[in-house]
Amino acid sequence: MVDEFLHSLEHGPQYWAYVLVAAAAGVEYVFPPLPGDTVALFAVALAVRAQLHWLFVYLSMTAGALVGGLGAWGVGLWLANHEEHWPGLLKTPTATRALDAVRRGYAEHGPMYLAVNRFLPALRAFFFVGAGLSRMSAGAVLLYGGVSALLWNALLMGAGYAVGSNWDMLRDLAERYTMATLFLIVVFVVGVIARFVYDARSRR
Repeated sequence: MVDEFLHSLEHGPQYWAYVLVAAAAGVEYVFPPLPGDTVALFAVALAVRAQLHWLFVYLSMTAGALVGGLGAWGVGLWLANHEEHWPGLLKTPTATRALDAVRRGYAEHGPMYLAVNRFLPALRAFFFVGAGLSRMSAGAVLLYGGVSALLWNALLMGAGYAVGSNWDMLRDLAERYTMATLFLIVVFVVGVIARFVYDARSRR
């Protein structure tokens, strides 16, 4: 799938390339394994070579991210409004406490969570699902998710123009950033689980 995206970006009509860039940025919120940033970086590399217009690439990435984020938020909102349909696993005391913690977290720091979502490749969709579960308004989701998308995409454009049209170097930078982010996420999750287990044992 990714190879087809990249081939279309390089050889297809320009308008189709912008559609694919937006789709890649949006679909990764529904299907996280799709490397939306890889497709976006390829488009940036083409923009550097003047095969695509940099402004349209930037706007396509941002629009796709907002649409995808709203879709994930809609899933979370639907779940919040249909708790009676949740599987038993989500109704256990442990899951209930975790969901309550998510809602409290969004009540206090929801804008910040959405403002950093684009900088955490593996967790982007979950930030918006959490916002939906917490019933954040669509306006707030668009505002703070939009700020995050604008900043992140500006960094991608800047990296592309700094490196030039060296696609291999761009891809290497993206892969290293993703791996470093995933490592930090794993360390954080392990720490949270360890703290949860420790607290549970202390209460016994």
